[in-house]
Amino acid sequence: MKYPVLWATSALIAAVAVSGALAGGAVARQERGAPGVSLARDVVAAASAFETYTRGAGAISAGFESGGGVAEALAKGAAYQPEQLDAGMIAYGAIAALQEEAFIDGVRQAARETSPEALVERLEANPESVIEIAGVGAAASRAQAALLKRGAPLGVTGRAVKQAAYDVQRQEWSKGPIADNAGRLARIKAMSAAFFTPGDDDAGRLIQAATAPREGSGFGGEGGAAFTPVTVRAAALAALAVLGAAGDADAAKLDVVMHEQKSGYCMKMAKLNLYQCLAVAGPHYEDVFCLGQHALIDTAQCVNDAAGGGSAPPPPTAAPAPRPVPGFLIPVAGQAVAAMSPVPDGN
Repeated sequence: MKYPVLWATSALIAAVAVSGALAGGAVARQERGAPGVSLARDVVAAASAFETYTRGAGAISAGFESGGGVAEALAKGAAYQPEQLDAGMIAYGAIAALQEEAFIDGVRQAARETSPEALVERLEANPESVIEIAGVGAAASRAQAALLKRGAPLGVTGRAVKQAAYDVQRQEWSKGPIADNAGRLARIKAMSAAFFTPGDDDAGRLIQAATAPREGSGFGGEGGAAFTPVTVRAAALAALAVLGAAGDADAAKLDVVMHEQKSGYCMKMAKLNLYQCLAVAGPHYEDVFCLGQHALIDTAQCVNDAAGGGSAPPPPTAAPAPRPVPGFLIPVAGQAVAAMSPVPDGN
């Protein structure tokens, strides 16, 4: 994988119901017969980066009262590494897809019809082949709904912040020059290059958010799910997890599944546009505009496009034996999520 994020805390272990210890470099392992499936630590870290960023940036207030407040909001809005966030969308969607029982049954049936090893090899080399598995429409649809639910508040906040760039010009402080413009840009670039390291409470919030029941009828379904490159990869990653092939030992093989060219390019361009905007910004209200348009709206659009929001789905592309798989245990359809941190209202 291209994002070597390895992390462990006792609270995180409890939150994702992992058996085993991580202290002293020991690897968490799934107990035989334990409920759920295992995902590699850096995969879960990417999903947590996506959930944490969209939750935090989506809660930015547009009621700016000082240059310091703008700087604080800008740091929060720019706090993601593009490659990790792109992978995080797929990982987050996969956790949501794992809540579709029909898909899990379909994966196990496909493994019986061929072999677990052959199915794993095919999914790793060609994630789009997951389309052939029964129940994938519902799984991709659930991944889509989960991603859109995270991206929508980000876009709403971005539009409010962008409007604030015009509204705050009635306040004298907003017309003052930004102190240390070059240093501020360098700090934002350094922050954007840093991979997210989850804390004690992050795993609980991630699992609660990604496994939450769908609201209403949602999008798609078996007959009309949004099969985008990202939702398809999310379903493929979920299938690999069901097959026991997405744990820590498998992380190096997941690169094709965990990255999608178009969405990754979108995230990188959002960052580049933010840097260019900040480089020429003079007064504080211009920083507000850069935050609203490029840090928030552009990023939200990347998430929306990746999930297929507002677009018609493209035409689809054409129980294994257990094995020990190190990683974090992710609950799947029909299993309760226990010992999780509460999710803030609206998430």
